[in-house]
Amino acid sequence: MKLQLKNFFRISALLLVLILLLPGYASSKTVSLPLSIDYPLLRSLVINSAFTDPDQTSVVLDENNGCRKITISEPIFSEENSRVRLETKLQIHIGTNIGNTCLMPIEWEGYLSLFMEPRIDSNEWVLSFETVDSALYDKNHETAHVAGIVWTFAKPFVYDYLNNITINLAPPVSEVQSFLSSLFPPDLDLRAKKMINSFRPGKIVTTPDAVRVAILADVEETYEKDEDIEQEVLSDEERQKFIGIWEAWDPFLVHMITSLSKEPLSEDDRQVLLDTLLETRYSFITEPLDATMKRDFVRDQFITTWAQLSPVFRHHLGDVPCKATLGYLAFFTASDALYALDEIGPTLGIEISRNGLIRLARLLGARESEVLAYSPGADPELREVLGLGVPPDDSGPAFDVDELEIDTQEIRSPEHDYHHLLHAIMPLLCTSAWAAEKNNPAIQLDTIKPWIVSKEDLTPYLERIKTLLQNVSSDVLKNGKIAEKYHDLYRQIVLSATWQESCFRQFKVNKGKVTYLRSYNSTSVGLMQINERVWRGMYDANHLRWDISYNARAGCEIIDLYFRRYALRKMEKMKLEKSLDDDTIARLMYAMYNGGPAQFYKFLNRKKKGKYYLSDKLFFEKYSWVKNNQWENISKCLIGSS
Repeated sequence: MKLQLKNFFRISALLLVLILLLPGYASSKTVSLPLSIDYPLLRSLVINSAFTDPDQTSVVLDENNGCRKITISEPIFSEENSRVRLETKLQIHIGTNIGNTCLMPIEWEGYLSLFMEPRIDSNEWVLSFETVDSALYDKNHETAHVAGIVWTFAKPFVYDYLNNITINLAPPVSEVQSFLSSLFPPDLDLRAKKMINSFRPGKIVTTPDAVRVAILADVEETYEKDEDIEQEVLSDEERQKFIGIWEAWDPFLVHMITSLSKEPLSEDDRQVLLDTLLETRYSFITEPLDATMKRDFVRDQFITTWAQLSPVFRHHLGDVPCKATLGYLAFFTASDALYALDEIGPTLGIEISRNGLIRLARLLGARESEVLAYSPGADPELREVLGLGVPPDDSGPAFDVDELEIDTQEIRSPEHDYHHLLHAIMPLLCTSAWAAEKNNPAIQLDTIKPWIVSKEDLTPYLERIKTLLQNVSSDVLKNGKIAEKYHDLYRQIVLSATWQESCFRQFKVNKGKVTYLRSYNSTSVGLMQINERVWRGMYDANHLRWDISYNARAGCEIIDLYFRRYALRKMEKMKLEKSLDDDTIARLMYAMYNGGPAQFYKFLNRKKKGKYYLSDKLFFEKYSWVKNNQWENISKCLIGSS
């Protein structure tokens, strides 16, 4: 019997160990999700609920036609000694009413500060405040000594009104629950419900920047092998699904950014927005979609992005009272909750989904159709928020097709220079007629022909391309802020980058059909090889493909952008003992143009080690040819490439 019992315990222990080690073993733990109400946001919420009269005022008392009247206005929240400090303007008018006359009125105007402890109703999610101390100040914010009768009369009314201010947090908490529910796949629906149903208020803390309410939740972790979590092999179907989710996430990110379009953004704010968007997009285009990937790439991008953008959003959104303020709070809280859950590790099985993004978009006051459409067009609002200025002129040719039929004999006709000149001056000679004809496909196609290279036309073609780039470069420099000492270097970089990227080609012809030049991985197009995913919304895709002038303008603007807002700024911050020489600047500029802003330091590290990428070497070759006017080398790539 003892032996059997001993064997039973051994077998039971072994089974327990096996269960613990098996993939899918679940363990429950309580986590704290932050609900942070920044003081500008708290102010907006209180104004919406308690200071609803004009100019952010509230009449606490108004008796006998104003003979006895108390008005508070313009509340401001802050923290002092771990308490919430509410300061409001205070106006007291007290007199004795006899008939229609107010006798012996006394007036006082100044400021009232209340020091309050926040409270949270554990059942209803209602936030309230209890006053524990107060102070009065005159108009100059000096300590005030108000006549006893005045304050004795006003105090109970003011205290009663302000102590009864409440904020219903149930709606934003419910939105957070809905958002988090959408992150769980169907097979984990039960786990999601358990977590959502376990939501309850935790500790409430007053910090220097916010009132923070902890949302406690019980979550189930599913333990799996690290290799199962970190990487998965993508099937074709999974790859398309992944791209679809990312193509919903990217427009959502753009909507997040453009939701700040009405805010007084600083240059630093705009730089953070631009950095985040470029970093997110470059990260996606370099992800090995044909092999393995992280389990939830989009979720990781959301987490990283929110960490970068959160300070900008919290600083601007919610500062101005509006009906959307609770939606902003829900959006902030949902984003913070996802960040907090991610800290546990990738063991919850949550994923960013299209439905989750739709829910978040609604919190920012947008419709699904406005947010999640992966549109190829230019977005002037996005350009404005990022500080990119007005979009390039888009009156040139643009087609929503990949190829067009063309008369190859006419391309090589000596009259095509005449046609090119005619179309160049037509808008100047006859604006109204040109405006009517520019949408004619035949006419637009005719504007493309001078930009198709042929062996018989090599030298004139190259001169046309160089003239185009020089004119566009000069225009960008004229409207930009690059110091004049860098102008020649900038022009050299433009020519060298174009040589490297496309060998000065926008188009190619095959079997009587013309198409725009695409990169080997089908991500970049045209003369300057503009990456359509990275620069989506900042430029129009169809014009990048079919309008060589538009493509040239985009490329020159991007080089200008990297020069001004990245290279020069970073060089200044580095405080180098010896300035970088022009050759090094040119090479790191191309590295960024080719691979994004992160390549600035990566290229300098490669240079330090003497271990250059092939693209670094090839660009430097073209750059050397441009510097030394070795244009005869163009035949190495241009002849026979059409």
